[in-house]
Amino acid sequence: MIFPIFLGEIPIPNPLLGGLVLGLIAVGVLAYWFVWPKKDEPPEVTPVDIAIDPMVPSGPKSLLGPAVRVYNVPVRIVAIVVAPAGRGHDILSEETLRGLMESFLPQMMDVVRAHRPDVYRWPGQMSTRGFSQRFFAQANLPGEHGEGTPWSAIAGRFDYQGTGYLVGLVGCADEDNPLGHILVEQKQQWTDIVRIS
Repeated sequence: MIFPIFLGEIPIPNPLLGGLVLGLIAVGVLAYWFVWPKKDEPPEVTPVDIAIDPMVPSGPKSLLGPAVRVYNVPVRIVAIVVAPAGRGHDILSEETLRGLMESFLPQMMDVVRAHRPDVYRWPGQMSTRGFSQRFFAQANLPGEHGEGTPWSAIAGRFDYQGTGYLVGLVGCADEDNPLGHILVEQKQQWTDIVRIS
């Protein structure tokens, strides 16, 4: 014997209500991806431009204080750039910068006081080569990357209190020289390239 099955009234959802629910879900997904802050990604901070005027002579001739030689060429340090090695680091504090300069090269703080360079603190940089390329581009030395002019730029890595830092120096001699861009490949080379007396 076959019994008939009676279906009661099945309620059909209102299409407006369904559209509203889908719209709220879409807005929530968009807000999550584009508005909600990402904890793992530090904000991008652009390095501050190095402001030197290569047309203004800034050699060491009239300086009092420690003499700086780059590959035996007397120079005045006109700009210093320091950045932590690696992303996600805060820009250096004044205290860390002073300690780093004290350890970087013998008498470097005396050089800073006598030469009065512009000091720039850049955000963390991923690699020594990447930092160097950016630093050399920002220094914007005249001629062929400073070669044949009084200007030079030196960049490389230095470790301080177990942390890596990237350092760039812009120097200006009294006369034209062949120095140009100098990449410090190993941190031990700093004292061979830059001498303070």
